[in-house]
Amino acid sequence: MTIGINKRGRPYFVADIPFENDTKMQLLDEFYRVCSKFDYRDMVALSRTLSVSDRTIRRWKYKETFPRWDIAVDVIDWYKRGKPMNLVQQKDKITTMF
Repeated sequence: MTIGINKRGRPYFVADIPFENDTKMQLLDEFYRVCSKFDYRDMVALSRTLSVSDRTIRRWKYKETFPRWDIAVDVIDWYKRGKPMNLVQQKDKITTMF
């Protein structure tokens, strides 16, 4: 059985993108590798800093969800800097009453 090749019509362009070096997958792999090493203190510190629930960070750790790209880059950078944290005393905590 022969397969017919359509040679009619105008030629068109296709973007030449090398998909074997997919940077999105590299970022995704790096993010999940970093998150898999988080302990409870890291997850709580991140959740307070990013104003998300600790369940969200836990979902990142177990590869259930992925954050926005800018947050993923910030989390990877924070990990590479050695996971620095600031200790906040209760008396220094800013509270407002309405």
